[in-house]
Parts: sequence; C-alpha cells; structure tokens
Amino acid sequence: MADNIISEEQVKKIALLADLDIDGNEKKFSELLSDTLEYVQILNELNTSNVKEIYQITGLENVFQKENQNTATLSKEEALSNGNKVENGLFATKPVFDR
Repeated sequence: MADNIISEEQVKKIALLADLDIDGNEKKFSELLSDTLEYVQILNELNTSNVKEIYQITGLENVFQKENQNTATLSKEEALSNGNKVENGLFATKPVFDR
C-alpha cells in the first residue's frame, strides 16, 4: 500500500472524538483503518443494479404497541435515579465537543 487513506492527523482527531488513548500508535491505526477502507471499497465493484432497495429485512409490519394496551413503565424519577449525573431533569454526560 502506497499512501494511507486516513492520515495520522485524522486518526488523532478520531481518537479524540472517541475518547481513545492511542498515543504512539497513530501510524499503526492509520494503516489499519486505511486497509479496512480499501477492503470495503471492493463492494463498489459489485453489480447491484438488479437488487431491490429495502429499508428492513424482517418483514414485520406495525410493530407498535396498541393504544389501549397498558404496560408497566418507569416514571421519570425512577429512570433518572440510575443516572450517574442528572441536571435539570435530564441525564448529563461529559462533553464530546470543545466549545
């Protein structure tokens, strides 16, 4: 393989967004991700012109709960009681993006 599709700088950004510690392994991950993307590109060689588009494969229809069917659910307070951090009645997480 001549050039990596994913640069080491892009790997660092991906690792930062995914909160992964890959210090010192950027080159290895750049090569691995690039190899994976090249392998996936093989799918572009398949002739899919006669393949019907689908949005799901199970064949299930109308899988929603019936209106009159009462099932036990958690109250908001019960659901929030399991959260590590709750703010203003919502689950809170550490930020993903720097602002």
